[in-house]
Amino acid sequence: MSKRIVFFLSITLIMVLAYSYFCIPDKFEIEGGSCYQGITAMFIRFFLTICGVLNLLSITTINSKSKFKIAKVTSAISLMVWLAGFIIHSYNDFLVATKYFTPLLFLNFIIVVLVYGSNGKNKQSQTD
Repeated sequence: MSKRIVFFLSITLIMVLAYSYFCIPDKFEIEGGSCYQGITAMFIRFFLTICGVLNLLSITTINSKSKFKIAKVTSAISLMVWLAGFIIHSYNDFLVATKYFTPLLFLNFIIVVLVYGSNGKNKQSQTD
């Protein structure tokens, strides 16, 4: 994969992560009643951070032949974690969950397709 695509994916991932971190719906901020208010948003941000780290790891290791399996595993785990969050939260309010979870879910899917489609046989990876 070219450096330009890796750079574009990294910048796009950072922008989507910033959107997902700062634009969390009010529904998730007030969920849980008076005692546990904000706990849903805390868990979502925790899993968002995990997915962000896993995606960055998969993007940065995609061009390395020796670390290509890491890219496959981390991108798949990130997709499964964020998809599970989408499924859990769409049960109560599908529209809010779709608006919030779709950008990162779509980007996760693109990263998984690119990682599994490249098979570690890139021109740049032959020099590693």
